[in-house]
Amino acid sequence: MYTISYFENMATVSVRLEKAILQDLTRVERNWQTDRSEAVRRLLVSALKEWKIKTALERVAAHRISVGKAAEECEISLWEMLDILKQKNIDWTGYSKEDLEKDIAFLS
Repeated sequence: MYTISYFENMATVSVRLEKAILQDLTRVERNWQTDRSEAVRRLLVSALKEWKIKTALERVAAHRISVGKAAEECEISLWEMLDILKQKNIDWTGYSKEDLEKDIAFLS
């Protein structure tokens, strides 16, 4: 008989932590009323999502990827990505003031 383990797609990671970080982690555990593994997983997932978004925003601002690709990489909707770009005041269009002036001159 074959059974699928809940932990089949998981791996164990060891990490050394400074005492101050360990104390903070203990406070998180108490606050969330969970064990250390769950607290570390949740914090890591949150930090990775934040890192993905930060990295994607940098690439969008440099016009290396599209907004759609950034949203896909961050596993969020296009609308969420557009909201974040707006909040961070990041120009993702690549349409500069000079481009506008050229277009106006052309149309005149």
